[in-house]
Amino acid sequence: MTTIRHLLTQWAKAPGFSALAIIALAVGLGTCAAMFSVVHTVLIKPLPFDNPDRLVWIENAGGDGGLSSRTSRSFDVREWQQQNQLFEDIGGYYAFFDYLQFTLADAGGAQRLRGLPVTQNLFSVLGVQPMLGRGFIDQEMVWGDNDLGAVILTHEFWQQRFGGQSDVIGKTLTLNNRAVAVVGVLPEKFNVDSIFQPEAGIDFLLPFPISEATDNNGNTLFAVGRLREGVTVSEAQAELDTINARVQKAKPERGGFGADVRSLDDYVRGAHRPAFLLLSVAVLALLLIVCLNLSNLMLVRAQVRSRELATRMALGATPWQLAKHALFESLSLALIGGALGTLLAAIALGETSRLAAYRIPLLEGVSLSPTVVLVTLLITLLSGLICGALPALQLWRGQAGTVLSEGGARGTAGVGATRARRALVVTQIGLACALLIASSLLVQSFVRVLDVDVGFDPEQALAVRVDPYGQLQTLEEAITYYQGLESAVQSVPGVVSTGLSDTLPLGRNRTWGVGAEGESYANGEMRIASPRLINGGYLQTMRVPLLAGRYLDARDGADASPAVVISETTARMLWPNRDPIGQRLMQPGSDGPGYGVVVGVVADVPRELEADVAADFYLSMAQSESWGSMELVIRSKRPLDELTRDVRAAIAKFDPKLASGDVVTLQGLIDRSVATRRVTASLLGSFSSLALLVAALGVYSVIAFAASIRLREMAIRRALGSRRRDLARIIIGEGVQVALIGVAAGLLLALLASGLLRGMLFGVDAINPSVFALNAFAVAAVAVLASLTPALRAARAEEISLLR
Repeated sequence: MTTIRHLLTQWAKAPGFSALAIIALAVGLGTCAAMFSVVHTVLIKPLPFDNPDRLVWIENAGGDGGLSSRTSRSFDVREWQQQNQLFEDIGGYYAFFDYLQFTLADAGGAQRLRGLPVTQNLFSVLGVQPMLGRGFIDQEMVWGDNDLGAVILTHEFWQQRFGGQSDVIGKTLTLNNRAVAVVGVLPEKFNVDSIFQPEAGIDFLLPFPISEATDNNGNTLFAVGRLREGVTVSEAQAELDTINARVQKAKPERGGFGADVRSLDDYVRGAHRPAFLLLSVAVLALLLIVCLNLSNLMLVRAQVRSRELATRMALGATPWQLAKHALFESLSLALIGGALGTLLAAIALGETSRLAAYRIPLLEGVSLSPTVVLVTLLITLLSGLICGALPALQLWRGQAGTVLSEGGARGTAGVGATRARRALVVTQIGLACALLIASSLLVQSFVRVLDVDVGFDPEQALAVRVDPYGQLQTLEEAITYYQGLESAVQSVPGVVSTGLSDTLPLGRNRTWGVGAEGESYANGEMRIASPRLINGGYLQTMRVPLLAGRYLDARDGADASPAVVISETTARMLWPNRDPIGQRLMQPGSDGPGYGVVVGVVADVPRELEADVAADFYLSMAQSESWGSMELVIRSKRPLDELTRDVRAAIAKFDPKLASGDVVTLQGLIDRSVATRRVTASLLGSFSSLALLVAALGVYSVIAFAASIRLREMAIRRALGSRRRDLARIIIGEGVQVALIGVAAGLLLALLASGLLRGMLFGVDAINPSVFALNAFAVAAVAVLASLTPALRAARAEEISLLR
């Protein structure tokens, strides 16, 4: 009780210091708790499957990174299933699910749903069972729009649609004008979106058979395998390589295919590890800077109270008792700050639903779990020890006479204490400098990404997903329907133009084989490009620049010869030394007329902003039977929020049965593609700015205290004729010295950390001399400015008041 009363007395004497310490620790510890919650869920916590360490992700090896080149055919998966010895089983899911159309019709109107086709054995491979009902049975494993008979609902859709009713099994849904039975409900922990397809919005699963019915679909499957006990990923890779070589030799007509095997954990989390590790390091550095600054302030307080402490020691108090009081005070401040910080973290984590646009797996499951609370408590205790360790050590090693002589008689702070304070500030400046350099590099990299030419004009344009399933039985009906839809939307005031495409930029990226007429390509050297099914107004509405020839237009109707527009990269790839206009774009291995005659060349539109430009070609939807869901692109002069409301009303008036589709602005497509990089750069920038502010406070406190204890010296210098600016220069010189040493340490730390940053940068060198120099100058300038105020105060004081 005596210790607590003494602590409360000290807080009452210096309420400002106590409040500042608690707030600073609350911010540091709260940020740390929130970041660890995210890291624990996204990077550390085991995946919600049975023995997840034995699960592997299998992609098609090689290719250009497009979805078609990364996925496998169903007969590839079947060969792996039948010939392997090291897997318990191999399943998968249909990667092109977003091209499928599912419209739910009931008394409340039409609603667009997303369904994910999965293999029958996927649940057993993952070690997950439906929470209600069962998985798919053999009779339900059929494929095709007319064969949809059973579905398994996701937990979220079950809650939204059926209110969590347990009697949902056996009920029917009218999907695509056909009644389908609900046979199961997934458990809440198996969030398909969060794990495999962030932001996809999956509502239900449907069967995808590994059979001859799906063999001719091309590369469409992502595979997941479960290894037998004790089998390594490298052994599984070697076995699949052997199977692939054997099948290719026995069945060369199927073409070459491969397998890239890695752990499922690495697939789900690997791409996001560098960013979260960097942010975690930044948060810990910020917390360390806060702790060092508070340790510095507590050390200053102890030296300000030197006479009091010396008197207590002279009256019988031991150095350990004084040190114990200092540690108890720092731990108490840390615990209060930790409790407040944990509350702030819980509030912040409640907003993680807004981070869905960042497409980070498992992010939706972030919460303040008991593990996170326990780790936060340990970090809080450690922070309290860091804050109080140095003051406690100084007191424990001190003697009454020494304290009186150094802290009072000579008016100095003591050599050891001064060095300790400077070392703390140097460390703070070094950490802040390194964080600023890292954040500057990421911000510069982010700007470089935004500078990438997207090949279209995103301003004042949006896209609406259109799914008229069941109403269009022939190509003629589809053309008539979409023409009527465009006319209805074009009548909306402010609409400048419209266009249709089955694929928007920076999104779905299937690839098909392409070739130039008359050219032959060896096996494994086939050229590939991404097809885009469009109408005559799409490229003009997107404002994709025309480089040669013409756009697709009304001349390219169903009765005309097939025409195609290609991208600049496609032209260079297939006709490097010829004019592509008038050439025929072929489908390799086909004796037919191919895709059509090239009538135009347009600028490249990248699949991803940070990837190499890939080849594209555009087909007229009026000359293709492969129509389905379409994206209606609309360019307008009006504000897009107002336009969206009126466009929806016009579409609903044109077709009341049409499901309300997703709406996205073209600028939103770009923002979504850079969302992860944006949040990393912005958070690191915030952490580094806060770290610099705290470090500047540390410089200020050290210089201000140094100036205060040298007041008698300053008075004597003034009495002996020193000018005021000379006195200010002495004080500022100490700040410059501390700043330069700290900046040098920060530059060295940034150099050592450049390897971690290198893989996260785009168009920027991790060791950029200009970035290093500018940030070093900025940190040094802030540190010098922090020392300016105490220097001017000391220089302006009158000699008499100083001597008093």
